[in-house]
Amino acid sequence: MKLYQFEALVAVVEHGGIRAAARALNVSQAAITKSMRLLEDEAGTPLLVRRARGVALTEAGQRLLARARVITRQVALAQEDLRQAGGEDGGTLRVGLTPFLNFTALGETFSWFRQRYRSVQLQFIEGLMTRVLPRLRDGTLDIAAVAADVGEIEGDEFSARRLLRAPQCVVVRAGHPVLADPDARALTALEWVLTQPIRSAGQPRVDAMFALAGVAPPTRVVVCETLAAMSILRHSDAVSIFPEPLLGHPETRGLVAIANAPLRPCDIELLLLTQPDVPLTPAAEHFAHCLATVCGATAAPQDGQRSQAKLAAASGSPPL
Repeated sequence: MKLYQFEALVAVVEHGGIRAAARALNVSQAAITKSMRLLEDEAGTPLLVRRARGVALTEAGQRLLARARVITRQVALAQEDLRQAGGEDGGTLRVGLTPFLNFTALGETFSWFRQRYRSVQLQFIEGLMTRVLPRLRDGTLDIAAVAADVGEIEGDEFSARRLLRAPQCVVVRAGHPVLADPDARALTALEWVLTQPIRSAGQPRVDAMFALAGVAPPTRVVVCETLAAMSILRHSDAVSIFPEPLLGHPETRGLVAIANAPLRPCDIELLLLTQPDVPLTPAAEHFAHCLATVCGATAAPQDGQRSQAKLAAASGSPPL
């Protein structure tokens, strides 16, 4: 199997067909067709099913695609690593981010990163752990910053760097009737808006919050993305759980924490995850350094001059 054959396979899938793959790779359609035929001969089984509207992968094709993506990305990263180490400003960096960071630290992180790397192409994928971790595993993401319950990431599958720990709170719209008497049973009788089901693997401790309060979990739960949750909360009597630092930002206008709520969500940790056996490029290392610096300043505010000096270091210090 040859690298150009893997590149052809990835391009055919990502661009939806042989013609589009040929345009993306700047080669002829005949070259893509030949590459795929040779790859199928080497694999000893069909990889593609040709259809009127593009192509589909066989089961064997799906398995090979996962490895082809890792191989082609690692070759590209090796080239970028050498060029960036030599002083060039280029390449591609793919980052998975929890919505919490998009609303808080991403803007400053991007600003300081751009002071050093102006030509690196950045791709940000927003999502919770269930969405970004598979992409980190298959190599289509270089780093992922996720919000997890404390202790949720275990084992040695990923290298984890703690960015900050944040308390969470129960939130409703301003003026919500429950603010006058935040009884636990009254809260669980309301509709809840969460980013994952209560008993899902991604939120194993939400269920415990209700158990500790001596009440049953709510029976009405809407599962949606973060922005949708904010919109629903502003226009209904629904309840949700947010990290405390998120409140007060423009995106959370009209939402308030329930003071002395009888339900106490667990803290979350923001973790920066990478594959332990895959070295980061200088640009990826620098982005991680900028993000960790911004999150550190957010977690432990200092006086104005010291805080600004710490944040400015993200743009001027060498890659870690």
